[in-house]
Amino acid sequence: MARRILELRDDDFVGGLVLRRFERFASTEVRTWWIDGVCVLVGPHPDSPNDPAPVEVDLAPVAPLVGGLGLPFITVDLALREDGVWRVIELGDGQVSDRPNTIASQTMIDILLARVG
Repeated sequence: MARRILELRDDDFVGGLVLRRFERFASTEVRTWWIDGVCVLVGPHPDSPNDPAPVEVDLAPVAPLVGGLGLPFITVDLALREDGVWRVIELGDGQVSDRPNTIASQTMIDILLARVG
């Protein structure tokens, strides 16, 4: 399968292949926005803006890891596994940190500036 993917991507292939086991999720993804290692906002993922997380997101296991990165701004997407554990799906450094259309742009700006200021 990997060989076929490389063949199909040809010159467009960049980076490497990532393989991971299949996991069943009980929720859609949520996006979290972090400034200097502190989560300043939790909201729906931009790909599913009308599907909020079914329960409160437990950031306690993730917070020290995000803080340890030492990055000024980051987003972390998470989903709740069927066993009740929150799994990090993707981490972004701000290049693709869209907001869902259900969070007003001014709300996002106010939250981000309040933490920076």
